[in-house]
Amino acid sequence: MQALKIGRILVKIFTIMYKHTEGFLLSIFTLMLVTDVLLGILARYVHFEVVFATELGKYLFIWLCAIGISAAANDNLHVRINFIADKLPLNRKITWIISQCLFLVFSLFLFYLGLQLTWMHMDSGKSVMGFVFPLFIFTTALPVGFGLTSIRLIHNIYISLKKTNPMPWITDATLTITNVQDED
Repeated sequence: MQALKIGRILVKIFTIMYKHTEGFLLSIFTLMLVTDVLLGILARYVHFEVVFATELGKYLFIWLCAIGISAAANDNLHVRINFIADKLPLNRKITWIISQCLFLVFSLFLFYLGLQLTWMHMDSGKSVMGFVFPLFIFTTALPVGFGLTSIRLIHNIYISLKKTNPMPWITDATLTITNVQDED
């Protein structure tokens, strides 16, 4: 009985983490980027040189982009070429699954290349030019971002194949955007 309660709690924690991973990471990296930019601006007014400000900002922005790709995949907000899907003689749901599978292949490819790049930087012990900090920590953004994207895409494909969502390309976020555009 106690093990069942612990199991339910662990599932609930995992579910919350799964739903909010990208939002949490994006919040942290955005806060770090804003702090870095403010430090750089203040340093100019105080005439104090902060060597790492621009370099760190560049790498934090890479992290934001990599995690942002996963967040967009989670909400099905990536740009798609709908007019091609409309012209194909296939069911719209089938074309959506095919596009998700193609995006998954692309994402897994970039995940693999990102792992190779990160591993290369770990082996060489390379550090960032502006300050002494291991470069592999920043290049880890690629495998993390595309790994999360791959997980989201696999989940989206699985849900659409289960037929729980007859129109998987339409999400709550898409409806919100559509409603806002209709009001204008």
